[in-house]
Amino acid sequence: MRIVTQYCCAVLAGTVFGLPAPAAGEPVPNAKPLATTRQQPFLEGIDTPPAKPQVPDSTRNVSGTRSEPLAACDIPGALLDVAEPVTDGGYEDCGIADPVRLAGVVSGPNTAKFHAPVTISCDFAKVLTDWLRRDVLPVAELEFGIPVAVVASGPGYQCRRRNNRPDGKLSEHALGMAIDITQFQLADSSNISIEKDWVTATGKGKFLQAIHAKACRRFTTVLGPDADANHRSHFHLDAGCHGQDCTYIICQ
Repeated sequence: MRIVTQYCCAVLAGTVFGLPAPAAGEPVPNAKPLATTRQQPFLEGIDTPPAKPQVPDSTRNVSGTRSEPLAACDIPGALLDVAEPVTDGGYEDCGIADPVRLAGVVSGPNTAKFHAPVTISCDFAKVLTDWLRRDVLPVAELEFGIPVAVVASGPGYQCRRRNNRPDGKLSEHALGMAIDITQFQLADSSNISIEKDWVTATGKGKFLQAIHAKACRRFTTVLGPDADANHRSHFHLDAGCHGQDCTYIICQ
């Protein structure tokens, strides 16, 4: 059974925006807030159970020994190029065995592009593309009647430790399994800033709350302004393994 920290209700978001409720057989888990959430900032990898080492799953085989670039990364609606395996970095285990450069996504007549292509693993690109195409773009259309045109984000891959600490576990960014998103730009050039619009009682605030809730059904870690001051300006999304069976979910 999945454990959810501060789980934002996807059913409520569906009610607000007129989107379908979660399908039967996929109940939303009961929220179980961390005891120390309000006393100290969330520390990536510190406030979660130990990750299960050596999980035999393709999403965890990031720093593998692939010597040739991935032949293909077939993701419907994704605008991407397959890249050479990433092996460089400041730490031994940094790298991506199956990297792609994701430039954006297409959904019907609409195209949403990143400011610059992000380097992430093929597996993570699938999850990110699904969230953008099936959640972000439809919610924007319902709330504003205008499609999302640009997604502002970090580069995806970064060889560093969690929370930029000098020691400890590697960040999921170092494995191509994470991205930080700061804002969205609509086709009319209006901006939706996570830092400025998250708590506002406006359409922009409702949009951000809704896509945050939906992200918690796709990613294993979703951190936003409610998590701590370190995330006041962006959503951190990753698909890392948390807990002994990799089913622990962090949603803040």
